[in-house]
Amino acid sequence: MKIAVVTVYDGLNFGSFLQAYAMQAYLKEQGHQVYFVQRMTEEENLALFTTRKPEEECGFVRRIWRTCLKYTVNRKRIQRENRYYRSQFPYYQEAWKQFRLRRPGELSDIDCLVCGSDEIWNLNNLNLDVPFYACASYGSGKAKLAAAVSAGNAQREDFDKYPRLEEAIRGFDEILVRDRHTGEIIKEITGRAPELVCDPTLMVDRAIFRKHESLKLPGNYMLVYTYGLTEAQSRLLKEFAGKHGYRIVSACMDIDIADEAVSASPLDFAGLVAGAECCVTTTFHGTIFSLLFAKRFCTVAKYPKISALIEEVGAQAHLWDGESAEELEKMLETEADREALDGKLEELKSRSADRVNRALKRVEEKSGRALGPE
Repeated sequence: MKIAVVTVYDGLNFGSFLQAYAMQAYLKEQGHQVYFVQRMTEEENLALFTTRKPEEECGFVRRIWRTCLKYTVNRKRIQRENRYYRSQFPYYQEAWKQFRLRRPGELSDIDCLVCGSDEIWNLNNLNLDVPFYACASYGSGKAKLAAAVSAGNAQREDFDKYPRLEEAIRGFDEILVRDRHTGEIIKEITGRAPELVCDPTLMVDRAIFRKHESLKLPGNYMLVYTYGLTEAQSRLLKEFAGKHGYRIVSACMDIDIADEAVSASPLDFAGLVAGAECCVTTTFHGTIFSLLFAKRFCTVAKYPKISALIEEVGAQAHLWDGESAEELEKMLETEADREALDGKLEELKSRSADRVNRALKRVEEKSGRALGPE
């Protein structure tokens, strides 16, 4: 069938791209044609992430946010981050060529809308238009499946403010969630308890993430993939890297402790992880790719979704409290038990794939249309 995926494929971070890339790969493996619904133009996207959008074009909340940044964050740091985003942007533009795009008004021949994955229903993310990612104003009459969606840290009461959004969510034929918290919210809204599935980056063969990579860094490096570290964490990581003769490489974000902030395509991320002597991350997708590719790694459970994933695959030995130098040393000097990890990841992949496939089949049966692979 022809599927239009509704997700943040164009966020300026590697995780957003890679979850969309994996969803496309999975659906294509099942024999479907895959498109993505375009929310913003590339120019609008860059403006959003570099705060270049004129003040009068910003919403009220975003204007307050920009004012707070202006007066509470070092101006030079903002300028540096904006320069880095602009240096990264051409790499994203090239990577986005992997997707075939449709505007919301160009879906007449689409058989099914698949919303997900990632935190596309997180009402606390000011950069997201959650009603858009729930098809609240388009796609009427189309079969709809939400796959591995998450509400992030939004709460049930947040949804009460958006009755149109709740109505759109109730209109889905099937909903599969990425975490229990989201499942509880969806159950209250719809009266149905959704099944749990993993992120699509864990549902495909890891080899797909290395098909297009073109970057290989020389020498010994420690890859640090994070949106932010405490001063204590930064000091411990610098001490560890100095002791072992590693330079610190940051990908996707320009962080203070990095010896090198790599400008690279998200399609190079798996290779950067695999080529590192060790990896440290505080992010969800950084944790996933460390589980998939890293020889030695540790993750900080900054968010519940990270600790839940680590527990699910029995990787607690790689969970750093962010405080102990001894634990950091132990984790980054110990090889991952690849056989045990791969076994747990395969179980998670198989269970989730089965649930996604059964949900697609149920959508077909409910719709009364032939929605099987062409």
